[in-house]
Formats: sequence, C-alpha cells, structure tokens
Amino acid sequence: MKLFDLLLKSEIYQILYVQDVFSRYEDFLATITRAFDPKILFLTVIPLVAGLSTRLYSRLLLSVLLTEYFNTLLKWILAEDRPFWWVRETKEFTTLNRPKIYQNEYTCEPSPGNPSGHLMTSATYLYVIFSVFEEAGLQYGKAAVVALRVCYYTILLFISISRMYFGCHFLHQCIFGIVLGVALTKLTMSLTFEKHLTKLTRKRRMAYFCLICLMLLTVYWGQKLIGVDPQWSVKMAFKWCDDPFFLDPSTTLVFSIIRLTGSSVAFAIVGPVLKSPPMNWKRSIPLVLMMMVGKFMAISYTPRYYGVILYYLYTFLIHLLFTYGYMRLVPALAGVRPVDTRAPRNNRPKMD
Repeated sequence: MKLFDLLLKSEIYQILYVQDVFSRYEDFLATITRAFDPKILFLTVIPLVAGLSTRLYSRLLLSVLLTEYFNTLLKWILAEDRPFWWVRETKEFTTLNRPKIYQNEYTCEPSPGNPSGHLMTSATYLYVIFSVFEEAGLQYGKAAVVALRVCYYTILLFISISRMYFGCHFLHQCIFGIVLGVALTKLTMSLTFEKHLTKLTRKRRMAYFCLICLMLLTVYWGQKLIGVDPQWSVKMAFKWCDDPFFLDPSTTLVFSIIRLTGSSVAFAIVGPVLKSPPMNWKRSIPLVLMMMVGKFMAISYTPRYYGVILYYLYTFLIHLLFTYGYMRLVPALAGVRPVDTRAPRNNRPKMD
C-alpha cells in the first residue's frame, strides 16, 4: 500500500506539470473533455450512427453497453480515489508541502477514479468508428491504415491530458481505461460473438443482461454488508469540490446503471442486427435528428423533485424507448427495401 501511495504521489506531480504546461490550452482541453463525456457520446454519436447503418449501430451499442457496465463494476471493486480529493486526504503530504490542484466545473465527478470512464468508453466509440474507416482505407494501402491508427491514439492521448489537467484522473487510470476499452471492443466486435448473441432467444439475452445487473447489485450490497459505503466517492466529491454546484447527479454510478439498463432491455428485445437494408439518408438523418431533439427535451423534463424511484424509472423508460426506436423505427421508416427484379408471372388462364 505504501508503494501505491508513492505511485499516486508521483502522479500528482505529473498532474501539476500538465496543469502548468497546458494552462494556455485550457479551452481546447475543456472542449475535449466535454466532447468525449460518456453521457454526451451516448446521446449524440450512437443516434447519428443509427441514421447511417442499423448494423453498425447495433455493434456500437453492444460494445458501449458492455464497456460501460464493466467500467462501473470495476470502479466499485477497485474503489480508487480521484486526484482532486486524494491529494487532500493523503498523509503523503503535510500541511506545509501539500500541493493545490487546479479545479473547475469539469473536475468534480462523484464516481471512483479507476478505470477512467472517459478513456474506456472513448476507446470503444473511436475503435468502432475507426474500424469502418480502416476498411475503407485499405484500398489506399498500409500508409492510410497507419495514419488512422496514429490519429486514433493521438485523440486518446489528448483525452488523457484533459482528464489529468482537470484533476479527474491519475495517469495509470487513463492507461488502464484505454487498455480495457480496446480489449473489450475487440471481443464484442468479433463476428463470432455477434453470431452467438443472434442465436440466443430473447429471453436468454434478457437473462444475460439481468445477470450483469445482478453482479452490480451483489457488489453494491456486498460492500454495504462489510461496512463499506458504496457512495463513498460521492461524499468525497462533495467534501473536496471547491463548488458543490459543479457536481452532476447524472455522473454517479447508480444513474449510469439505470441509463445502461434501459438501453440494454431494448437491445435484448430486438437483438443484434447482422444484416440491415441500406439507409435513405435524406430520410434517416432528419428522422434521427428529430429523435435526438426529442430525447434531449425528454431528459430536460426529468422529474427530479418527486422522489428517487420516479427519477430513475423515468430515466430507464426514456433510454429504453429511444433505443428501441433507433433499432426498429428508423430502419422501418428510412430503410431502402430491395427491389424485386424477377419477371412478373403471367397469371392469365391458359387457352384451350
């Protein structure tokens, strides 16, 4: 434990160095951390992909759901601090030499720090999207593929810098998030995995997602039984955040589970899509944009002052209904059906 504290102490100095070097680029880093917020990605990137290809949407959605579930599970199990409160709580520093980490509204996230959710989910989103680009770029040779991969990891590097700059994550939490995100996406993007899910009945798929939720509940209540508060990170964030109004309840682990479960139920009902008709983009893109606006409006009217049960139930239903709509409604209304080119049968009666 002492060695781990020394590691975190050295990474605090890395954060201070990043904050000093990149202070003039704060607006750019703020844009990066906003753009790759898992919640924002879920509300923007996934719907836009639904307007382009139902199959790609299905693959991306499955990868994101499993990645975010796994991220939530690991956060509760590992229960690691975030830099902005660890530096105030640790005994590695004294009152005289304790450094002050810069904070703003992007700093105060109330979930445990490891692995980084921003890096883990961003690695998944970008991996799926860049895989499509790579398939298209193969015709231009290996140079195009190498350039795309350099671009992929450069984006992840900038996200890591932004998370360290705002004091949200230690360096090892960013690296661990990237490694896990890439590994999980390779698994969920495999055709073998997709075919396995396709062969499952709807009840069996639902049972798998219920099993994941049961694992999360087991960890949650297991911590309570051994005397550990599963919401300890929320209390730490409130304690050491410079401004409590920076805290957003939608960034808590419980809210994330409700959001993911709503979309998971919709995915379990429809199932993975291995084949889908091409989209008429003149119809699919406007339809998806209207649905995105509708979802943002529905979320803005979430009943926050009528109890936790109603708050979570409403969140669950919103994500279930819109995910189902992206998987069924969009291809039904905007999909291009193949034209039957077979010669018409001659149904006239034969002459005697």
